[in-house]
Amino acid sequence: MVVEPLYDGAVQAKTENGLRVLIDEVPQSRSVAVGVWVRVGSRDDPADRPGMAHFIEHVAFKGTNRRDASAISREIDAVGGHLNAATGKESTFYYAEVPADGLGTALDLLADLVQHPRFAPADVELERNVVLEEIRGHEDDPEESAYDLFAAGLWEDGHALSRPVLGTSDSIDGVSVDELVAHHDRMYRPDNMIVVASGAVDTDALVDLTERLFAPGVANGSSPLRRSAPAFRPGVFDHDRATGQTHLYFGFRGPDAHSDDRYALEVANSILGDGTSSRLFRTIREDRGLAYVVSSHLTAYSDAGMWLTYAGVAPRTTAEVIHLTTREFERLRSEPIPEDEFRLAKQKLRGHLILGLETNGHRAARLGAAAIQDREILSPDELFARLDRITLDDVRRVVDEYLRPEAMNRTGVGPRA
Repeated sequence: MVVEPLYDGAVQAKTENGLRVLIDEVPQSRSVAVGVWVRVGSRDDPADRPGMAHFIEHVAFKGTNRRDASAISREIDAVGGHLNAATGKESTFYYAEVPADGLGTALDLLADLVQHPRFAPADVELERNVVLEEIRGHEDDPEESAYDLFAAGLWEDGHALSRPVLGTSDSIDGVSVDELVAHHDRMYRPDNMIVVASGAVDTDALVDLTERLFAPGVANGSSPLRRSAPAFRPGVFDHDRATGQTHLYFGFRGPDAHSDDRYALEVANSILGDGTSSRLFRTIREDRGLAYVVSSHLTAYSDAGMWLTYAGVAPRTTAEVIHLTTREFERLRSEPIPEDEFRLAKQKLRGHLILGLETNGHRAARLGAAAIQDREILSPDELFARLDRITLDDVRRVVDEYLRPEAMNRTGVGPRA
């Protein structure tokens, strides 16, 4: 395996069977964060089996050909670490954080979990019940179920990104062991995985260990993914629900993960609704006390993106909050942004990046998230430089491009007025 530099302190390599490896050495650290990213998420579930990627993630922890669930727990505890996983729209991520001398154990566990889950029928049935309980809890949470309604209507024609990551009770009830095994075999291949480690890492030793652990001899092949880009769905959509709050979502099309527009739009978003100094927080929460939670953020997928504003409000104030929020959108579009507000937004983003770089988990996740979407991987200094180069004209351009009133998806979930 040929090791190539990414930037100072970070390298990348690729095995003969297509597995990509990213390593970020942090010599002063005493711990390591290591993870395996698999390019499969809820958008890659079979259309009639939503929730399959998430179900596979759960079943992997029930045991492998070498370890049962108790052995997995004991081994990670024995090195003083922790082990977990998460499924998203476009990837599944298995990760561990351990003291430096536990890296070999952690990577061996991760390699075993992702490649060799045993899918024993009894284990699948037990975990099926666990996932069904997770779905019931999710559906009982008004904010989470409201978001699912918003997401289901955000893309045209019921696109795969509209699916809930957890799936539905019917789909999880109906999925068979054979279906789980087939989906795992199709997606969990070396050329569809990325290993990432950050912290007290010996690069040569980790590269050698990775080559031994991850499917030696498995041939590289074409990607199993068959994704199609979604189309954004504007409009006004209201869902009558007997909830204590009305959940308001204002969605706009956003840049995808490969677009340089992301950087300037992050500055605009910081001004609009990210944090306690943002316009929406000051206007809606601090000045008028109309919401406990009001915020905005960007989500970038490999082939699409969204710019989302959310507020949870009393039903009787819904119209007022809609008016105030859309007024802030228009003010961002039509009025010059003061220089001091612009500088504050950039300083806030810079500070968040610096704080994130203080933890190995965040450093590894930053690399893995970029690699799994085939984005350019920038060093922290390169990110700082890009942020520094953003001008008020750049922010104005992306606001004009993405914050278009006629292209807004506004969804309300709560009691009918």
